[in-house]
Parts: sequence; structure tokens; C-alpha cells
Amino acid sequence: MAPLSTAPAVAGHTGGNPARMSKRRIAGSASPDGDARTAFWLMAPALALYAVFTLLPIAATFWLSFNSSAGFNTSASFVGIGNYTKAAQDPIVWKSLAHTFLWLAYHVVMAGGLGLLLALAVSRLKVTQVFFRTAFFLPHLVSLAVVGVIWANIYDPFFGLLNTALTRIGLGAFTQGWLSDPALVLFSVNVASSWQGFGLYMLLFIAGLQNIDHSLYDAAEVDGANAFQKLIYVTLPGLREVTTFVVSLAMINGLKGFATVFVMTNGGPFYQSELITTYIYRLAFQSQDHGLAAVLCILLSLLAIAITIVFNRWRARLSR
Repeated sequence: MAPLSTAPAVAGHTGGNPARMSKRRIAGSASPDGDARTAFWLMAPALALYAVFTLLPIAATFWLSFNSSAGFNTSASFVGIGNYTKAAQDPIVWKSLAHTFLWLAYHVVMAGGLGLLLALAVSRLKVTQVFFRTAFFLPHLVSLAVVGVIWANIYDPFFGLLNTALTRIGLGAFTQGWLSDPALVLFSVNVASSWQGFGLYMLLFIAGLQNIDHSLYDAAEVDGANAFQKLIYVTLPGLREVTTFVVSLAMINGLKGFATVFVMTNGGPFYQSELITTYIYRLAFQSQDHGLAAVLCILLSLLAIAITIVFNRWRARLSR
């Protein structure tokens, strides 16, 4: 009986379960400082790449905005706020800035609006929904440079598809020089850019429509609501979060409207389709005015940050 009586005492003296003791030993060996060092060394390669390819170019752009440089192989001289004063006095800067805001409005209304309308239509289909979703999304897979080439040929005043079709159906009076008319050129180029982007917004809206509780439509139907009232009081409020995301995404994509304009018009005619992005390229690589181009890069970055802050606050207010 003595060995049986000593077993519990030994177990109690040694701390009990060995598995529990090993877990305590492992937990005790880990410290916050050790975890922080391990996390830092794991993030070090990504941080180094971020510093080299993001932080360093930002710092170089900021430094260059206070200097005058006529090329990559020339020495830069400090001019202080001279480049900023020059930018404020340049009428093309203000014109390109106004065109950029107008471009954003066009893109949000045309690409975002078309995406919403098609989402409402395609989501009602049952058999052919996958086909139309794929067909409408395909233009988004085409690069903007290729889109610019395609639509430049469509807009050709003599052999283009648009003017030819208008002439064939007896509407020849509506034929235009779509890319040569200063009043139409920015809208015409934005149509091409919106054609490339509406498919993505359509898919986002379709995903939002699928998340709306169908019982809300049943309740509205019981209350006697017609199709338009269901759209106003059920569908659009249910798409509120998706709509704010699509609008912010469309505006950010609009700020990057360079490739289509550059391929189709190069900012012409007479700077009537010039955007901030195309004017930056013109200053940096054609006029070799890197200081002024750096100022416009900073202006574009501040514009993107302002849009992001405004829409984040708008989204937070709508979600309350």
C-alpha cells in the first residue's frame, strides 16, 4: 500500500500534467520583445522594397519641386518656391486641372451609371446572366492603350465606324470630328475610357444586389409598391455601401486617365483634352521642366488624398 500512497504526493510535488508543464514553458519563453524583433525581420524585405520604390521617389519628387532641372543629366539649382509660383501662373495648369475634374465627373456618371443600369438589367436574367456578365466585363481586360487605338479608329471622321453608321442610317447631319472639335474631344475620349471600365463596376453592383435581403422586396410588394418604388426604397438604399465604393474607385481610376488621352489626342486640340497627368508627361519628357512636373505630381497626390478623405468620411456618415 505504501507505493500507492506515495504516487499522488510525487505527482503533486512535480506540478502534475507534463503536457501542461511543456505548454507553460513554451508560453513563458515567448516575450513581446522577441515577437517584435521576429516581426521586424520578417517585414524587413517588404519594408526595404517599399522604401526604395515608394518613399525614396516621393522624397526625390518633393526635393525636385524646389529645384530647377532641365534634364536627367543636368545639375539642379535650388529655386525655392519658384516652381510653385510658376505653376500658379501657368494657364495650362489651371486648364488641365479643370479638365481633370470634368473628366472625373464624366467617368463617374458614364462608367458608374452604366455599370448600375446594366447590373439592374443583368441581375434579372436567369439563363443568360453568366453570358452577359462575361461579355460586358471583357472590355475591362483590354489595356487602355489598346482601347485608345480602337476608339481612335471608331472616331475617324472619314472612315470611322461612328460617322459611317450615322451616314448610313440617314443621320449624316450629326457626324462630327469627335477628336478635333474642342467642345467634344474630352467627352469623346472619356466615352472610350468609360467603355473600358464599366464592366468592373457592373460586377460590383451585381454583388451588392445579391446581398440585399429578398424579404424586403416581398414586404414592399405586400405594401403595394410598384417596380419604381422598390428601386427607390429598397434597391438603392441596399446598394449604398457599394455605391460609395464604386464612386470612390471611379474617381481614383479617373485620376489615372493618362493612357487613353495620350494615345487618342495627346492633350489636343489646343490643350482641350489636357489632363494633369498628360501635362506632367509633357513637362517632364518633352519640355524637360522636371521641377514644374514635380510640383504637378505633388498637386495630383494631394488631390487623390483629398478625394480619399472626403469619401471615407462620406461612407462613415452613410453607415451610421
